[in-house]
Amino acid sequence: MQIPLITEFLILAQEGGENAAPAADTNAAPSILNSPMVLILGIFFIFWFLIIRPQSKKQKERERKVQSMQKGDTVLTHGGIYGRVVKLTDQDVILEVDKTSKTRIQFTRTAILDILDVQGGQAADSAAGSTDQEEAAAPSVSGIEE
Repeated sequence: MQIPLITEFLILAQEGGENAAPAADTNAAPSILNSPMVLILGIFFIFWFLIIRPQSKKQKERERKVQSMQKGDTVLTHGGIYGRVVKLTDQDVILEVDKTSKTRIQFTRTAILDILDVQGGQAADSAAGSTDQEEAAAPSVSGIEE
């Protein structure tokens, strides 16, 4: 039977060969640096500084942007819909997604991913006007004719 020999070898290896040669200092206190808890805490701090902390900063910045959103801003939703803010309430946002047909969709504030263009006077209006001309020149993708 080889199993008892293997277990005896493992026990002897764990004891550090105390049976073969007595240790010089048997009353030495174990070092705290050899503790597995130090390794676990080190890994936690690495995750904290590399993953959790930057993600929470990014989330707070997005929430700050959404709270400072105003009427007329161009936004992007989590679903990939671009629109211009028409009306704001505490919980909801109404976006105009098509200027020609005046299509409006109601979203919760949490559905807003990013604010792309803050209403900045004529600069924002001229940029929006050039995109309207491009959209009017493009053929209808959906195949629905009005």
